[in-house]
Amino acid sequence: MIYIFGHKNPDTDAIVAPIVWESFLKRKKINAKAFRNGSLNQETKFVLDYFKIKYPSLKTKVKANQKIILLDHNLYSQAPDGAKEADLIQVIDHHFIGDFQTKKPIYYRAEPVGSTSTIIAKIFFEEGINPSKKEAVLLLSGIISDTLKFSSPTTTKDDKRIAKLLKKISNIDIDELAQKMFEAKSRISGFSLKEIILKDFKEFETKKIKFGVGVWETILPDCLIKKATNLKKEIEKIRKIKELDLIFFGIIDILKKKCYFILSDKEKEILKRSFSGKIENDLLVVKGVVSRKKQMIPRFLEVLK
Repeated sequence: MIYIFGHKNPDTDAIVAPIVWESFLKRKKINAKAFRNGSLNQETKFVLDYFKIKYPSLKTKVKANQKIILLDHNLYSQAPDGAKEADLIQVIDHHFIGDFQTKKPIYYRAEPVGSTSTIIAKIFFEEGINPSKKEAVLLLSGIISDTLKFSSPTTTKDDKRIAKLLKKISNIDIDELAQKMFEAKSRISGFSLKEIILKDFKEFETKKIKFGVGVWETILPDCLIKKATNLKKEIEKIRKIKELDLIFFGIIDILKKKCYFILSDKEKEILKRSFSGKIENDLLVVKGVVSRKKQMIPRFLEVLK
């Protein structure tokens, strides 16, 4: 058995990509199974429920020498516990390559595109295989989610081209699907502030500093903006619990393409040096910043250096 994982605190791309990659490998007569490395967010639940797709089973640990595939990440800090001792055989990703080592040569495919779902769809077409309607809608959902319906600066011509091919196969209205996905993503009812901060949260480290970056993408930012002071207090607590040096958290307004960073005490100066924007109470409002991968992480790493 080969175990397929997206990253911890999975977004839609980190769930649909493993599901479709499992299906692809089974076409090749390879015994593989997709798992989720964390709870599903509201958007992902909507996608899987809407298209009647079974939720992947939860698995957060692997044993030594178990065969694993990592999708949508290449950092062991975002992989299941025990991944360093497992037998890693494949990585498919669209993020920067971190301090990453393997025990032997592996299949590694990384492209600077907006979504891992784009790369997986490209592999289908390169192999002369048309995705099924189910596979197409899942991959299309992953692309819509990661590129914020092609409005993120991470979006490439490949993302748009592949999305058109998947739209033709799935016969899905992209605008209608994106609206429903973003509405689902924006709901905060039933979530604690801690859950909101950690729902889409990734950890990184330099040689001296361990830090985390959380984002909440929404079409209803005011619901969280008014909780800025309480979010600031919660960040202080989480930083101590997770034993991180810094935690950055941003509320991303999908429609207006703005990010509202919480100016927590320890992170305040780093944020002000990283981005120019308007300070409003406990918030740094930055126009045009919507991508953690392409805009936030490179800037934080540069300033922290």
